[in-house]
Amino acid sequence: MSIPLYVPAGEGEFVNIRETKRTYLKLTTPDSDGEFGFFEHHMAPEASGASPHVHKKATEMFYVVRGEIEFTIGDTKEVGTPGAFAYVPKNAPHGFTNVGSEDATLLIMFYPMNNRDDYFRGLGRLTANGRNPSLDELAEHMAKYDQYMV
Repeated sequence: MSIPLYVPAGEGEFVNIRETKRTYLKLTTPDSDGEFGFFEHHMAPEASGASPHVHKKATEMFYVVRGEIEFTIGDTKEVGTPGAFAYVPKNAPHGFTNVGSEDATLLIMFYPMNNRDDYFRGLGRLTANGRNPSLDELAEHMAKYDQYMV
């Protein structure tokens, strides 16, 4: 059973993905009984985020806190600035990248969770110490967490 949770700014478990991204795992699988995930994603200037992909079981939402995030949703590209929100239902192709010359912060929400915290942890391990995983390794890792490349 989940209990109320408070995570102060700048705190909580985090995962570094390559040298260009840090994701704070604000609401994890055990915290919400697997129902909902909430992540604070920091990106260096011009850092790639996620290549176009779909989730077959999850809805994903994004909120831009800082910077300029280019969202690709289906065939549409939009640059979101602070306050922009994107809702991506199941099976909708989407991706994002920091197109700005400054750091960007993006809030990412998932429903249902599908162990998304473990996805970020695994991605951190796959890219640790400058390692570039193969496309097969990435595809296998993504599929464990309901993410499929387009």
